[in-house]
Amino acid sequence: MGMTQASSRAWILLLAGIGLLAFVLRWYYVTHAMVNTPIRSDALEYYYYAWNLLHHGVFSMAKTDAPQVMSDGFRDPGYPVFLASWIAAFGEFPRWYLNLLVGQALLGALTVMMLMSAARTWLSTRWLAGAGVLMAIWPHSITITGFALTETLFGFLIAAALCVLSVALRRGSGWLMALTGLLFGMAALTNAMAIPLAPCLALLLWMMNRAPRRLLATLALSALLLPLCWGLRNVQVGGASSGSRAAMNLVQGSWPDYHDNFYRYAVDHDAEATKKLGLMGSEIRLVQEHPGQGLSSMAQRMSAAPGHYIAWYLSKPALLWGWSIRVGAGDIYVYPTTYSPFYDKLPLRVIVSVCYALNPVLMLFMLIGCIAAWLHRRQADPILIVIMAMAAFVTLVYSILQAEPRYSIPFRGIELLLAAYGASQLVRLAIARRTAVQTGPT
Repeated sequence: MGMTQASSRAWILLLAGIGLLAFVLRWYYVTHAMVNTPIRSDALEYYYYAWNLLHHGVFSMAKTDAPQVMSDGFRDPGYPVFLASWIAAFGEFPRWYLNLLVGQALLGALTVMMLMSAARTWLSTRWLAGAGVLMAIWPHSITITGFALTETLFGFLIAAALCVLSVALRRGSGWLMALTGLLFGMAALTNAMAIPLAPCLALLLWMMNRAPRRLLATLALSALLLPLCWGLRNVQVGGASSGSRAAMNLVQGSWPDYHDNFYRYAVDHDAEATKKLGLMGSEIRLVQEHPGQGLSSMAQRMSAAPGHYIAWYLSKPALLWGWSIRVGAGDIYVYPTTYSPFYDKLPLRVIVSVCYALNPVLMLFMLIGCIAAWLHRRQADPILIVIMAMAAFVTLVYSILQAEPRYSIPFRGIELLLAAYGASQLVRLAIARRTAVQTGPT
């Protein structure tokens, strides 16, 4: 009992220490970084939704001075509702914005702690500590808390769902599984790509016979409850929907030049880039309004250079888990950042340099971790199987749609856990082989 208590105490201290490190880094960043026009682009749309919710009780992207406010469903409601709560609590800008960023810094730290808790049963403490430190210091996960964007909230909800899922499976608890499903549902209302995630995970565990069917049915049904209610609302509202945004992402993701150069060049009013952006916009509208014709147009464009597009789609997983944000300011920033502590604080500059060098290695270790988890799927902890499947699901979906390093930020913790598992399996294999050589034939 004494050893158990000592182990529990050591675990709590480790978890609290890494969580504190994660929060201090994020708090320091958001209280010192200066973002150039922070409420712009996507953030501005979320603000309009939040403002209209508070002032008109309507979920609408209409501007604050619009003569008529009409409901729509183009954006998912999770982050606008989250944003509206901060505006309601703290009043005018910049007060609500500054408090929002500190709140997001806290969510980022809690995300690290919950992912570590979810991995405790299948990753040794030493490897888990290493993965936790990397999650705490990872630059993208720090800078994203300084923007009014969905990634921090989305990552928190996914981590919370995984943390509760691990307990629900261990205890065989139906109500905890229902809570897990509701958390996945809340994540899906923050980013619609997660709508099929929990049902797919439940199906996988059912096919592998890794959990009681009643629990898996509870997970799938409870995860679909909130998205189904929102979908019924959108059918009644009509107009722009998340489906039309998915069509937009599908087309954008099929234009390699959009990610390579002409998005940024168009922002700088380059004539050729603006022309290409116009062609892509026409294709987006065609896919949204006439899906059959739009997909046929995409196929015709790709058939003119099949090798080019095959190579492009094969490269998209590496792009998703890459380093520099392309559709944005670049490097680790979504929006232009006038000042960042990563610019001139030596410890933070060292962190960026180390993480940048490690990024491709960790990507490879994540792949090894996924392969190892699949090879040991009959004996592996169900949460390891879930996290492996989640990484594969995210990679597949964004490779089909729009592969952009910004979109992998909510899942960076999952990547690091799988990378730690992959590295641990390699070390284990190396030790086993060395032992076999030293022992020799019997």
